[in-house]
Amino acid sequence: MNHFLDIHQTDPVDLRQIIDNAAAMKAARQGRPRGAPDDDQPLKDQMVALIFEKPSTRTRVSFDVGVRQMGGQTMVLSGADMQLGHGETIADTARVLSRYVDMIMIRTFEEQTLLEMAEYATVPVINGLTNRTHPCQIMADIQTFEEHRGPIKGRKVVWSGDGNNVFASLAHAAKQFDFDLVFTGPQTLDPEAALDGLYSIERDPQKAVE
Repeated sequence: MNHFLDIHQTDPVDLRQIIDNAAAMKAARQGRPRGAPDDDQPLKDQMVALIFEKPSTRTRVSFDVGVRQMGGQTMVLSGADMQLGHGETIADTARVLSRYVDMIMIRTFEEQTLLEMAEYATVPVINGLTNRTHPCQIMADIQTFEEHRGPIKGRKVVWSGDGNNVFASLAHAAKQFDFDLVFTGPQTLDPEAALDGLYSIERDPQKAVE
């Protein structure tokens, strides 16, 4: 069983395979109705729980449609539908869900919630977002980059703005996919210290993109 919790915890070979497989699956769907399943249906007869403690439009739609296109079924649960962490422990929730579903995607606030879900679940767990990281977003961004600009390895990527959870996953990806990452923005928006060494800083945005 393999969880997908964070980019820096996933082998670069596996990350590359995910991107390449996604690109191939997207190409195979050209001209196909959005509701039609993929030919190979890798999730056929699989039930996937989609937990949204933190609401979302794009994450919910993309996961729900994606699972269905791959032949699976979804069970969408919001924070209001569950006793996640209050009234019922996260460990108990993970154990119960594991008896009914084949995979869990959780979009939550605290990273610890994700980690506990993965620790006690007996099915794969996917990080749909935490306050600290957003790996699925960055994997999609890398796929999009390569569709338009070619291989990202050895390239320079500049991030302008808040050193937030999305940037954290981008910094992890810079190491795993071997590209240079430059952060530009005021010091008040600097990323967390744990990411030091994964990127460089250029305060002047004009110089950053040179």
